[in-house]
Amino acid sequence: MPRAFNVLEGITRGQILVDDLEHPTWAAVRENAFGTLYLGGQVTGALLEALIRHFRRTGDVGIGCWLYSELNDMLPPGPDYDGRTLYFTEHTARHLGWIARALPDGYSILPRDAEYLKQSPDFEMTLDSFGTIENILQHTLGFVIVQDGHVVCEASTGAPAHGRIEIGVNTVEAHRQRGLAALACSHLIRACETKGYSTWWDCAKQNVASTSLARKLGYQNEREYRYVWWAGNK
Repeated sequence: MPRAFNVLEGITRGQILVDDLEHPTWAAVRENAFGTLYLGGQVTGALLEALIRHFRRTGDVGIGCWLYSELNDMLPPGPDYDGRTLYFTEHTARHLGWIARALPDGYSILPRDAEYLKQSPDFEMTLDSFGTIENILQHTLGFVIVQDGHVVCEASTGAPAHGRIEIGVNTVEAHRQRGLAALACSHLIRACETKGYSTWWDCAKQNVASTSLARKLGYQNEREYRYVWWAGNK
């Protein structure tokens, strides 16, 4: 639940609800970026339905639950998406040999700065989550591969929580199948581990390219969970 801790610690934006400020029996945390809802305490089906209805007024709502969790039986019917996600919990450093590989001609790899950040396809969502560009750069890490001044591949992290940090990558479609994502991620993973963070990977099970890249990079200990999502009503 790293994203939940990011909200609780005031690093990223979100909403926190409890039934009682002094002696809560349940709590709900929703993070802005993806709308994922995290739950704690005495949660019932009726409460969960009410929480989803409440948060949909301001945006999308997603819930992840392990396949054996009782939460599966509490989820309201009719979500807009109901699928499986793979969570890779550990990384083995021996797969960082990608760093030594040369980039194709015309490409350069650089640490992400404010100007390159603005070219990110996820810039608006990330800015909504962190509030300012300065906060994004303070709490996250990133590398970009550029061609003629344009970002064609970006590997970046979320904010760390309890020594762990999530990484992800996005490559412009016309520049895929050239090893750019693996190279950018390898540089990013090394930077994270140099700072003492352990990294993890999370992606939809049907995203074959992402799961294949995760394994290629050395991610293992796959855990599968259910992710359910409702579109916002705002």
